[in-house]
Amino acid sequence: MAISARRTARAEQQGGVVRFLRETFDELRKVVWPTPQELYRYTLVVLVTVTVIGAFIFAVDQTLHLLSSRYIYTGTSH
Repeated sequence: MAISARRTARAEQQGGVVRFLRETFDELRKVVWPTPQELYRYTLVVLVTVTVIGAFIFAVDQTLHLLSSRYIYTGTSH
């Protein structure tokens, strides 16, 4: 029984890369790819979102810097 299990395991290992590539290709054929218009729209959404979040983080950083330099680090020189 153990011998047949080893043979089966070896048979599955052989061609593992080919099997993996074949299954990967089969899965990629099932993917619904976005149209160029959808891709453009999604790209704009990502760029606008990143810009808005970046501006928010910049504003918070500048505010905290101003507050800390005015109230916490008043006696130190830069």
